[in-house]
Amino acid sequence: MTGIEEAADRAYDVVLFGATGFTGTRAALQLADAAPDGLRWAVAGRREGAVRALAERLGAGALVADSGEPRTVRAMARSTRVLLSTVGPFARHGDPVVDACVDACTHYADLTGEVPWMRRVIERHHDRARALGVRLVPASGFDSVPADLAVLVALEEAARRGERLESARTVYRLRGGLNGGTLASALLLFEDPDRRRLADPLALLPDTDATEAERRELRDPRRPAFDATGGRWVAPFFMGPVNRRVVARSIGLRAASSLAQSTSGRLRYDEFQSVSRGRGWFAAWAATLGLGALAAVLGTRAGRAVVRRLGPAPGEGPDEETLARGLTRATTTCRLEGGGSFVVRQDMAGDPGNAVTVRCLVETGLALAEDGDELALGPGSGGVLTPSTAVGRTLVRRLAATGEHGVTVDAGGSGPG
Repeated sequence: MTGIEEAADRAYDVVLFGATGFTGTRAALQLADAAPDGLRWAVAGRREGAVRALAERLGAGALVADSGEPRTVRAMARSTRVLLSTVGPFARHGDPVVDACVDACTHYADLTGEVPWMRRVIERHHDRARALGVRLVPASGFDSVPADLAVLVALEEAARRGERLESARTVYRLRGGLNGGTLASALLLFEDPDRRRLADPLALLPDTDATEAERRELRDPRRPAFDATGGRWVAPFFMGPVNRRVVARSIGLRAASSLAQSTSGRLRYDEFQSVSRGRGWFAAWAATLGLGALAAVLGTRAGRAVVRRLGPAPGEGPDEETLARGLTRATTTCRLEGGGSFVVRQDMAGDPGNAVTVRCLVETGLALAEDGDELALGPGSGGVLTPSTAVGRTLVRRLAATGEHGVTVDAGGSGPG
């Protein structure tokens, strides 16, 4: 019997921690809308009045917990089967929450894109969580569900064809706004003492035996590329370094599965972003150089201070008009070893960082709470996982059922650029 089976009798099925922040409130509204009849769920946060007001509004339970007070976090983790967290930056606030979930045998998911912190969580908790059957699923928001599911669907399509997937490239079309929590996490990432780990394409596979030559071969794209599927020049995607490392971990964790036979060596996966309506060679280069300049600015204390002063503060985010105009599309062109190709398309309603991200987190949490026998690695499996290895095809089904996240395969395909 796993620790999860022993801890099945809890007051709640799902608890959302950080529910009174900008992103957390949107996640709470999403959970209230998506929760099936009979689901026992609660909102949690450190401001008692705000938590209780939100809980009363949504008909949910209420818990008061503060990441700076481990006793309250441990009580929260022991109260639920699944804990969802929107409390970032995770390098600053996440450790007490993850520690408490492992100790309490509680499944966990969050919205982080902080690779160095994820690496530390893997090193500290993967083996014990695996033994206990506890699923810890960081990067369960826009970072990095669409990327991870695109590659999962691509591997399944390659397996269906009896072929091997050689490479995949996702191009995003995005329109949306920035919230203060996301900005705070990004700024803290540039202060992280382990930030250099982000340069390693296999940073989330600490036990890999990859050679330096293999790591160089998998390094992040630094130049624009021509995307033949969309017929335009595209720039490297600013979240690509995070998503590529999550995908690499998925492939590594899946090494013993039948889908591993559908890859050709270490799968080359890249991400780009559309930056113009036309072919856009100049726009793609301008965006690429601008991204490099921004990274240089954020690499300095003075630069971070300026961005912090000019950007939204934690708890602030885009207005409703900006959110309503949001757009999120991902087109993944997949090349097969034998020379053929196909395209995986995802059309997601809403702003990527404020609507898509909470939908992905909530559906991940509901899958962990309700779909144990259907999950990707089988019931009872655990560890520090990725969205596709923790909930996999179940998450594709759940997102499709919302009517706001479509995933389709264009079997005819078009060659990647």
